[in-house]
Amino acid sequence: MSTDSWKRPVDPDTERYPEQLSLHLHTTRDATPEEFEQWRKDDYWNRGEYDPLLMFVVIPTIVQISMLFLMFTVILLNDYLF
Repeated sequence: MSTDSWKRPVDPDTERYPEQLSLHLHTTRDATPEEFEQWRKDDYWNRGEYDPLLMFVVIPTIVQISMLFLMFTVILLNDYLF
């Protein structure tokens, strides 16, 4: 009788694990030129009509500074009340 990786006896007549279903990940197709142009016009990030400095630097900095002041306010409020 054969054994598994933990040296347990395995009955060859029984199925150990159910078979995993196949994944259809590679069933893509190339876009037509019309679909490509439509995507270029419709997709916000692809059009590039935004300011990356504002979106990825300025706005997160403002949020972070405001959260820091909120944290200090809560600490002061806790110190005052308790």
